[in-house]
Parts: sequence; C-alpha cells; structure tokens
Amino acid sequence: MRILTYLLLALSLSACVFPKKVKRIAAEYDARIATQAAELNLKQDSITNLLLRLERSYGANDALLLTQDRLQDRLAIQEDELDALKGNLSNTSARLSTELATAREEKLRAEMAFDTLIARQASLVNQYEAGVKNAIFVLLDGLDSLVPPQSFTITQSAGEVTLSVLEDQLFYPRSTERLKGGAAPVLRAVTDALQSDPLLKLTVVGHTDNQPNPLRNTSNWEFAALRATRIADELAQVYYLSPNRLLAASHGEYGPAKSNATEEGRRANRRIDFVLRNNVGNLLRELGRLGEKQ
Repeated sequence: MRILTYLLLALSLSACVFPKKVKRIAAEYDARIATQAAELNLKQDSITNLLLRLERSYGANDALLLTQDRLQDRLAIQEDELDALKGNLSNTSARLSTELATAREEKLRAEMAFDTLIARQASLVNQYEAGVKNAIFVLLDGLDSLVPPQSFTITQSAGEVTLSVLEDQLFYPRSTERLKGGAAPVLRAVTDALQSDPLLKLTVVGHTDNQPNPLRNTSNWEFAALRATRIADELAQVYYLSPNRLLAASHGEYGPAKSNATEEGRRANRRIDFVLRNNVGNLLRELGRLGEKQ
C-alpha cells in the first residue's frame, strides 16, 4: 500500500513538472525556428538580389557579346580593307617602280640626246669658226712676199675676219677708178679666201680720213663708196666672184682706225676693208635643223 502511495505521488509530481518542460522546450524551438526563419528570409533576399544581379550580368554579357560580335564584324571588314589596301599598295609600288625605271630610261635617253645635240652644235660652231680661221691662213699665204706687211692688217672677231689695206696699195692718188698693180695680189688673196669656204661672204668697206677728198662736190662718204664699188666690180668682173656674195659699203670718215690728228693716223684711215663674214643665217638654219631632229 505504501509502495502504491509512493508511485502515485511520483506520478503526480511528474505530471506537474512535464508540462513546464514541454513549454520551455517548445519556446526554445519556436525561438530557434524564428531565428532560422529570419536567417532564411535574409538568405532568400540575398538569393533574390543575386538572381537580379545575375540577370543584369546576363544582360550585360549579352550586350558585351553583341558588341563583341559587332567589333569582330568591323575587324573582319577592316582586315579585308587592309588586305585590299596592301594589294593596292603592292600594285601601286610595282607600277611606280616601273614608271620610275621608265622615267630613268627616258631621262638617260634625253641626256644622251642633249649631249649629242650639244656636240653637234659645237661641231657646227667649230666649222663656222674654222671657215673664218682658215680664211686668215689663205689671206696670209696669198699676201706673203707680194704685199708689203706695213700696207695691210688682219683682225678677227666673232664670225668674221677683216683685211684692211691702205689706199696707196690699191688706188692711184686721187682716183676712185684706177687700180694699181699692187691691187692684184690683194684681190687674188681675197678671192682665194672666199673660195676656200662657200659660206663666206664679202663686204668691201671704203674709209677716208676727215680731210676733204680730191673730188669736187663729193662727200667723203661718197668718195669711199665709189672706191668700194670699184673694188667689188673688179672682183665680180675679173675674178668671177659671185655678186651674191659681194656687198659694197662706205663709212666715209666715220670709222677711223686711228686718230686723224697726225698724218700717220690719217694715212691709216684712208683704207679699204675686206670683211669676210661667215653666213650666220646658214649656221642658224643648221642649228635649227639639229633641234628639229631631236
């Protein structure tokens, strides 16, 4: 009986204690559940944010991919353009190289043609001058020992040679018509010089001093012209020199060789000039033909 009583008492005590413990445990679980729920909500929010960020990232990636595709397309186009430019550059370089080589060849040919032209021009000029120089030798050879050296002078200038002969070697005093015997070797030498070069032409120029001439009513200019004309006529009629190569002229007293202040000077001024001149027109024509041939 006593044992039964103890059992009942124990059960009674247990029955009082158990509900409190259950409540306490339940409260603890509720608190833990609430905490976990809060944590779960935070995690859920975090997941949501992550998903949003991921979606935005996907969107950005899509944009990047689209941009990348566009850039790749542009790069491909630019590479094609670059290849085309390289091809054009190569073609242009080859063309320019060919043109440069052609230009160099043309320049070389032009330089050679120019050098040839200059050489031919120099040859023509030399021939032109040679005719004049040769005329000097022919004159000297014809006058040597036949005409006193004090009676004549020979001078040379560009393209011409002048033989000056004193009047008393050619004419009798006061005369414009009568030639002395000493005129013959002079006129022969002049004729030979002209025949040595068919391009040479002759101008016979009469000169006086500044004193009145022996002919009445005749100026010094006219007096000198009469003598020059007489010489030209003698060359044409006696020495058969073509009149086409002859010209008679007069300077009268206006082309003195020396001062008229002395008798010696006046004597030197009374002279006949034989001016042998190369035909410049022929030279110019020949030079022009050379230019046309180039």
